Amino acid sequence: MVYRKGERRLAKGVRSYSPDHPVARWIAEGDRWLTAWVGQMNTPWPAITRKTGIARARIEELNQGGEPTDDEIEKLAALWFVTPEGLRRSIDEARK
Repeated sequence: MVYRKGERRLAKGVRSYSPDHPVARWIAEGDRWLTAWVGQMNTPWPAITRKTGIARARIEELNQGGEPTDDEIEKLAALWFVTPEGLRRSIDEARK
């Protein structure tokens, strides 16, 4: 990311997942939970692998409906600035 002189960085903080969260709309429209998070948070798969340590093959498994472990949920939640409980809730909503 390129910053211009004098430009302030965006403050990033953990946001709880709720029905008005942008990812919730993607899930409500039928996207899988991982697709919704990757798309809304603009996170390429190589970046997920690099920042979380989750292997690319495992990310593909999760995208195809694999069950994430508690450790994977913790890592992905930290990456996307959401609580682990919120990420679990989004996963549950995507299964309905």
